[in-house]
Amino acid sequence: MSVSFRKILPLAVVLALSACGKKSDPSQPLAFVPADTPYVFANLEPMPQPVIDEWQKAMKEIWPLSFGMYERMLDRADTMPETERKAARAVLEEIKTHATAGTLNELGFKGSVRAAVYGVGLVPVARVELASAEALRATVARVEGKAGAKLPTAKIGDQEYWVFGSDKLVGIAAIMGNQLVVTIAPKEASEDLRKRLLGITPPEKSLDPSALEKINSANKYTSFSSGYMDVVRIVDLATSEAAGPHREFLTALGAPTAAIDATCRTEYLDIARKFPRLVAGYTEMAPKRMAVAMTLELEQTLAADLVKTVGSAPGTAAPSQGLFDMSIALPVLKHKEFWLKQAKAVTAKPYACKNLASLNTSFADMQQKLDTTIPPPLSDFLGARVTMSKFTMEPGKSPEGSGKILVSLSNPASALAMAQMSLPFLKDVKLATDGKPVEVPGATLPPNLQPVFAVANDKAVAVSVGPGENADLTAYLGAAPSTDAVFLRSSFNGSLYGQFGAMFDTLRGVMSNEQQQDLEDQKKLFDFYARWIKSVDFQFTARPNGIEFVETITTN
Repeated sequence: MSVSFRKILPLAVVLALSACGKKSDPSQPLAFVPADTPYVFANLEPMPQPVIDEWQKAMKEIWPLSFGMYERMLDRADTMPETERKAARAVLEEIKTHATAGTLNELGFKGSVRAAVYGVGLVPVARVELASAEALRATVARVEGKAGAKLPTAKIGDQEYWVFGSDKLVGIAAIMGNQLVVTIAPKEASEDLRKRLLGITPPEKSLDPSALEKINSANKYTSFSSGYMDVVRIVDLATSEAAGPHREFLTALGAPTAAIDATCRTEYLDIARKFPRLVAGYTEMAPKRMAVAMTLELEQTLAADLVKTVGSAPGTAAPSQGLFDMSIALPVLKHKEFWLKQAKAVTAKPYACKNLASLNTSFADMQQKLDTTIPPPLSDFLGARVTMSKFTMEPGKSPEGSGKILVSLSNPASALAMAQMSLPFLKDVKLATDGKPVEVPGATLPPNLQPVFAVANDKAVAVSVGPGENADLTAYLGAAPSTDAVFLRSSFNGSLYGQFGAMFDTLRGVMSNEQQQDLEDQKKLFDFYARWIKSVDFQFTARPNGIEFVETITTN
């Protein structure tokens, strides 16, 4: 009797792929990455032990709550075969026992390892070092014993590997030396393909670590984990005549193996060259602060046009504030000009590929809609900022909150005049663009959101809602945008999780006892996040080489 471990193995892989290694050892995972891989994410140095210790300390509080929810999910998985359910429970039991005790290495895994995820052609392969190959084999044996079923295996020479599933494509995994290798293959894959995927047959030329070093240097990434996805290479492989691994996969799936139409192939590659590569890596790695960045590289002219178009969002030169703070740059007329330029370029020279006909139609429609006059105040809109300083929601009570809103405009005076004509309660409010706050009486807001103040200058209008919010309203109005083109920034304070957790109490009356237990564990998780997470910040910036996204997490 056999069992599919497709739903079990990812848990182990996630645990294993959490880390890093050295670059000089020819037996490390990076040595098995082909030089022409279309994508790779790997490491050059081990993750600092203080960082591992800090996150393991946090996970000791998270694991028990998470396991309770997973176990109840299995209880409710009525359609899951009993053997698979037993296997899943066995995996959870193994992880729960060792995660709680801080002895995950006894399962075969460890925190600081060398790992790589890459492509053999387009086929994904993950390689990760183990703490102990024998410990992992013993773990699998214990899970098989509790499940009452053996995991199917096969061999290539002396190398044994596990097989998952029985469809046209199957998952395969092997312990090779001190590494775990996980990939997919056609069910009837040739021995040559299986050898290449598992690394029994190494690549003719391995990826030079300097390729990652250059990415790290250019993007200020650390050496703890970084990589790239070559969009042009992926499109090239996907549209050319299939060979090697790609051909076997397409044949197994019953798909055509010939190159696509030459015209379509050329135009697909032209589009790919506008977005040639995605690079990613950690820019910071410390026990209580971590930042990961990604850049979608753009064709040079397109990137330069985008930088000039988006500008920088209001207040992004200053630190974020409050429970939640979001700024966006959206200069309507510049966006109109940018997208009109893209639409005209396509309509002037439509794509000849039949598969891109809908793209031609979309750009033609876009040109027609954009090539019109945009009236004020929409045409004056440049961006906005929303800050929530306070938010509480308790069972049986109305939500309470306070905060500020800013709208950046090219002509604030005109927008104010229009607002006074359309909103009766603003009729008698004398608000000048002099940066002096004015109270807005009679605003149609609940009493707990009063008082309301407004302030304006020659660049923006800002409004505060709630007690004390007007104290720094003038400074809020004058907060400068970043000198970089930060067109979107969103930040939130970890204590916001506590408020979300409190909201769960309002749902108890409509839930079953079992659902209430899930809710209670989720509330405890949110309470932990509120204590642990200091802040989370997301930032999008238009750069001369593309669009950069950075997420920064700071913990207490």
